[in-house]
Amino acid sequence: MSRVKNGLNAKERQVLEIIKSSKEPITSNEIMRIAPELNKNAVQPALRTLLSMHLIEVADTVLDRNIVSRCFRMTEDAPEIIGELFFEEFKSLQRLADTDVLFAALITNKKGDKSGKAEINDLKKLIDDYKRGK
Repeated sequence: MSRVKNGLNAKERQVLEIIKSSKEPITSNEIMRIAPELNKNAVQPALRTLLSMHLIEVADTVLDRNIVSRCFRMTEDAPEIIGELFFEEFKSLQRLADTDVLFAALITNKKGDKSGKAEINDLKKLIDDYKRGK
């Protein structure tokens, strides 16, 4: 978790999203096939960062065209680590913007947008669970 305070850059987030959305562990070549805009010079450093942050792990190795490749999946701890990343970013942004504006941004895209009902209900459930000690 050495980079928790630094967060993830766009390419690291994209690679993590691809790994998360994959039903099975995935190789770097498969990541590049899914996102052709990412090349080896983008994917490999992103994987190293995600591994060092304990967001992903090597799940297996496979033989792919006479090359041994590692397969990656998210770690069990990834959701908690991502929560820490979010909290650190939120605290940082809190120094720059009003808290009510930040909370509004969690549930809407713009002022007056009423599309965030599901998010509001999720937040209410989280608050209720928190109050009950869950």
